[in-house]
Amino acid sequence: MIKALEVSETSKLAPVRRFLASDRMSFLLMLLSLLVIITNQYMYGIVGAVFLSALIMLLTDDAVSMFMPVLYTSAFIIQNKNSYDAFMTFMPVWIFAVVCMVLHFVVYPPDLHYRMGRLKLPMILIAFTVFLGGVGIIDPAEYFAGVSVGHMFALGILPLLLYWLLGQQIRPGRNYTDRLDLRFSKMCCWLILYLFLAVVEYYVEHFAEFAADPGILPFQWRNNACTMIMMAMPFTFYMGTKHFRNFIFPLLGMIAIVFSGSRGGLVFGTLEFGMLLIYFGIVDKRHRKLLLGFVGAGVLALLCLLPKLIPFMSYTLGRFTDMGENYIRIMEWKRSVEDFLANPIFGRGLGYMGNRDIHESAEGVLCYYHSSLPQIWGSFGILGLLTYGYQFICRLRLMLSKKSLFAKAILWSFIGLELMSLVNPGVFSPLYLTYLTVLLIIDENYDFPQTIDGDLTLDENTDHHEK
Repeated sequence: MIKALEVSETSKLAPVRRFLASDRMSFLLMLLSLLVIITNQYMYGIVGAVFLSALIMLLTDDAVSMFMPVLYTSAFIIQNKNSYDAFMTFMPVWIFAVVCMVLHFVVYPPDLHYRMGRLKLPMILIAFTVFLGGVGIIDPAEYFAGVSVGHMFALGILPLLLYWLLGQQIRPGRNYTDRLDLRFSKMCCWLILYLFLAVVEYYVEHFAEFAADPGILPFQWRNNACTMIMMAMPFTFYMGTKHFRNFIFPLLGMIAIVFSGSRGGLVFGTLEFGMLLIYFGIVDKRHRKLLLGFVGAGVLALLCLLPKLIPFMSYTLGRFTDMGENYIRIMEWKRSVEDFLANPIFGRGLGYMGNRDIHESAEGVLCYYHSSLPQIWGSFGILGLLTYGYQFICRLRLMLSKKSLFAKAILWSFIGLELMSLVNPGVFSPLYLTYLTVLLIIDENYDFPQTIDGDLTLDENTDHHEK
């Protein structure tokens, strides 16, 4: 190990590592992200966030310190409108990031004898499934195409590698904090605040259009924004149990979902928000009366505004019954059954592009069925139904075996992702799958307090080091 990078309290990098794990670092990242929103330079935001993540991988052994820049990278990517060629102009940065990733595990080597946890077997089965999908029917050119092989790696082998590597790094006594539950939940608060401000910025940028015809404005990244908000929202409720003022964050998330114009976000986001209100209203006895009071006031305000709210949301509501809007999804779901019947054992495969006559996917993007269940039986057949079903049961068993309130927040986050994936292929996105893998590692490796502890605000420092 390079002496300057050694992991110890006496290391010259110890103060830097504590700063990277601190609330101050999260606040600084939020300020930098605001520059991206204000300037609309999402490509440069991606480049900056990836470059910063690469530096962090060199400077610290703490995998959690990389998580916030990765979240911002994801948020910038969904808003970015640049082409594949624009990404390629920054190839040196992507190469630098890959080199830093390799060096991270050289400088901070993993334990080769480390034994993975309870999710090892289902993840191995999924890795085989994504590579076996389409066997016997898929065209070799489609199977071996870059987008196909890349996604098979990202959805099969990569989560397994992360589960092994991060499972060693994200555990009690590490990560420069004694309250990883609070540290992670704060990251989710910052993420929702960013996405809320990103939606606000879009409306400000298109204010002339909004003023001419007040209502929901459509934008391309709405479903991805709602998926990220729904995964983060349970942790903002968790922070609300620490201090009531933190309940502002799930409210901002719900407002962003409504103004996004996403149908799936409106249905499933409202469902999740309502279930979280009920659940945390029951378990958070200290804030129950305040929470019920605000919920009651909110319901009353909605009832009063309903005559104006329905016309205001006509764009979103109208898309529920517009056959032109729904035709593509209906045809994709119908085609998934046809694809299953064409090759019942292994399906059509991830790389199958035969459904582009229904929906022309962008370059470098899979031809999705836009729903998790049709994606499983259409791409992987009976094998996929068995392995993905088994993985789903194993994940649920793990999450239900944990009794802490933070563990329940993880369960709710998983439910949010699965709900949104019914209308948007979230569970087949490498970004959300990485996020979920980290959640499951935390859930498996930690046992957090089962009771609600004292008041803590978002900016209260919790960066202690147990190592």
